Order: sequence, then structure tokens, then C-alpha cells
Amino acid sequence: MTSRLQPGLVLADSQLEREANTYLQRRIIVFYGVALILAVALYVVGMPLLALTDGWTRELILAPDKLVHLAAILGTAGVLDILRRRNFRANALVLFDALGLYIAIAACAIIYSMVYWMAPHSISGILGLFIVARAVVVPCSAKTTFLLSAPATLSILIPQLAYGTVYADINVEYPPEQYPVVLAWHQVTVWMAVGIAALASRINFGLRHQVRKAEQLGQYRLEERIGKGGMGEVFRARHAMLRRPTAVKLIHPDTTDPELFQRFEREVRQTSRLSHPNTISIFDYGRTPEGVFYYAMEYLDGADVREIVEKTGPMPPARVIHILTQVCGALWEAHGVGLVHRDIKAGNIMVCRSGGEHDVVKVVDFGLVKDLRGTSPVLTQLGQVCGTPETLAPEVLGGEESTALSDLYSLGVVAYYMLTGISVYDAKSGADFIGHHLHTPPIPMRERLPSVPPDLEAVIHRCLEKVPGRRFADAHELREALAACKDASLWTQGDAVEWWRQLEEAA
Repeated sequence: MTSRLQPGLVLADSQLEREANTYLQRRIIVFYGVALILAVALYVVGMPLLALTDGWTRELILAPDKLVHLAAILGTAGVLDILRRRNFRANALVLFDALGLYIAIAACAIIYSMVYWMAPHSISGILGLFIVARAVVVPCSAKTTFLLSAPATLSILIPQLAYGTVYADINVEYPPEQYPVVLAWHQVTVWMAVGIAALASRINFGLRHQVRKAEQLGQYRLEERIGKGGMGEVFRARHAMLRRPTAVKLIHPDTTDPELFQRFEREVRQTSRLSHPNTISIFDYGRTPEGVFYYAMEYLDGADVREIVEKTGPMPPARVIHILTQVCGALWEAHGVGLVHRDIKAGNIMVCRSGGEHDVVKVVDFGLVKDLRGTSPVLTQLGQVCGTPETLAPEVLGGEESTALSDLYSLGVVAYYMLTGISVYDAKSGADFIGHHLHTPPIPMRERLPSVPPDLEAVIHRCLEKVPGRRFADAHELREALAACKDASLWTQGDAVEWWRQLEEAA
């Protein structure tokens, strides 16, 4: 199940690989950004410090080591720009990863060789900073980090061996007997950075692997969270074998309310009893060893009624009839097996594309259903009204049990909103809605929108009768009344295709 206004998502077999590449490229971009900031900061801080001692001179600004520093900054910025402009495959990203680190290593080695006599003891610390920064940002194995970072030790060792001495201060050498000790100390410093980087990679890589493992629920791999509500979270997922689009709804074991678990299991059992094409299909149900309850259902390519009205305005009467007719079909089946939805609202009616058809309706979220053939111990113990105050029937708000006719009242509230883009009652709180539903007659729709057809208005207002006996006898009778409206056959599949096409173009 999903709720969105940008349809067209297709899960290809290579999607996981593409997502992994996208993630890796983003992390490498972050590393280049960090490296660029560090390089610029070192340049900006270093120049004024030198100017304080030597003064601003042409030689200072155009010194070879400063030009190398600037070249490294420009090179890093150039590669960063390339990475931001296009996507690359995994092999290329590995090269970019190594390139970013080696630009820093090479720049440090060249600058160190050029100004060796100035004894820049901070060079090992600067190298370590770049090495550790890469390990923290870019996800990879400890072995890869070690192999990539180890050459950094040579950038200090080679100049020191070539010069045969180490400077303690400008033009002041360490005594010859201290040369091996200082040489070893610089190597220890850089190797410590390499070791810390490898450890950081191992921790990061291991945590990411644990997260991916934790996201595996039975045969379903969670990919992206697409919804969150009172009953838990909904994720887009894929089945390990079938590769079909799937949505997984779950409740984590840290939930402290045991009644919520009972409602969750009840939703699965009740919804799985329904097979109408306009009711969302349940594929699977289970509980992981970690105590996570979940069930898998069909993934819907579309948006709910509230989203559509909020984004595109009131629907034409013909389309409203088309959608309501399908909802009636789903409710007719549910009521026929003794189930009342109890929370019919715009957000629980999805308009989708399915099986090549457009504007296919799916009724979702049967988490508050009541079985007319028995009582719900959970709902009885709760001792409170369940549902959305904006759409609840007067008799339910008055303390009576929900019935099939209560669902029809709620559907009338949704239909009123679909046609006018306005709620039946202007209210600012749940208490206000309750008062209006109990006592206030609905404002005729044509007073708010004169173009509403009189016959459709009459059908909807009959659904909104305060007394249940004055409403339609059942969902089937309501569907027949909708079919008798003059606009009933005016919304065609071609109209639906065109609407979805325009939606995609506007996205």
C-alpha cells in the first residue's frame, strides 16, 4: 500500500543494486565535500599565519607549495562537480573513492617534500584527518580501507629517507642519533590513523549490515517507509522469490500497548476474509524472532481521495460516482460476511492504477472493523468510540454500536468532500464535528457548488440522514441509486487514462 501523487514506480530486478550505487555515490560526494572544506580551511588559515611572520609577498602567494595546495582544492572541487552531475556504476565509484583519498595524500606528500626544511610536523595529523574522515563517511570493508590508506605512510617516509634527516624547527635538524626515533614516531602516528580508519570502517560496515538484516522480515526485504499511522508503519518491500511489488505493515516489539497488538492481528484476520477486487489484498502474515508483527499486502500505485482533492480540487460528478460505486462493492462484500469497516474516510479510499486499468479503487485499513457475528473484546475493553470524528455516524457518536448503515453515513461524508472539496461541517476540533454530526443538518451541496447534479446530491444527502432507517438499506441499494444517476456512465476509462497522464506531466 502506498499513498502518493507521483505514480509510476516499478520494481526492477536490479533495483537493489541501483539503490546501493546511489547510496555509495552520495556518501562519496559527502567525502569530497568534507575533503574540500578541510583543504580550503587549511589554506585560508595557513596563509595568514605565514603572512604574519614573512609579510604578504608575491613569493608567498605564488610559492610552488601554495600552487600545489590550490591545485588539490580545484581538483577536488572538479571531481565533486562531476559526481553531482551524473550517476556512475559501482566500478567507477570505487575509483572515485580512491581518487579522492589519493588527491589528499599526493598533495600532502608533494607539499611536505617542497617545504621539508620548515619541519611541518602537522603533516601526519593532516593525513590522518583525511584518512579517518573517509572511513567515517564512505561505507566499505575494513580491508578495503586499510589497503587504500596504507600508502599514506609512504608520503612521509620517502621524503624523510630521501633527505636523510628530520627537522625539529626551521633549518634546525634533530641530532643524528634521534633520526630513527623521530622517523619511527611519524610512522606510528600515520599507522595509528590507518588503524583507526580500518576500525571505523569495520564498525560502520557491520552496523549497516545489521540494519539491512534487521530490515528483512521473513521473505520480504523492506526498502522504503511509505506511511506511518496509529497502527504502525508501512514499508515498500519486495518478496525474495516472487519479485512482486509489496507493502508491509508492521508493529515493532517496543510498543507497550498490548491492545494495539490485538488490533493489529484482528486487522489481518478480518481483511484476509475479504476477496473483493476493490478491497486491498493480504498476501502474508507473520512475526519475526525479534517480536516484530507484520503482514504483507499488495502495493498500490496511486493516491488516496484526500490527497487527490487537496492537490487537484473537487472531482467531477461522473468520477465521484465511479469511485463510490467501487467502494460500495467492497462494503457489500464486507457487510455480507458480517464486517463493518468503522473508519471509512477519504484517507482510507485509494484510487490506483492496477492491471492496466486506471481509477481502480481500493478500500484499505480495516484496523477498526467490527464483526457483526460476535463482539470484539479489545474494542469492548477500550470503552470508547473508535474511528475518525470527521466522518462518524451520529448513532455511533451517541454511543450505539456501529452497523453497515454507519459505514454508509461515513461514505456520504466522503462523497460530499469529493464533490465540493469541503467537509460537510466547518469544524476546528473533534468535539465540534461530534456536535454537528449529532445535531446539525448538512448544508445542501448545491449551495456550496451549484454545478452538483440534483440526483447525485439527493443520493448523498440520503446517506447523511441522522436516523439510520432513512438511509439506503445497504451498500447494494446505494450502488443501484448511484447507477441510476444521469452522470453514472460519463466517466470512461479514457477519461481516467488522460487524468493520470496529466498528473504525471505535472509531477
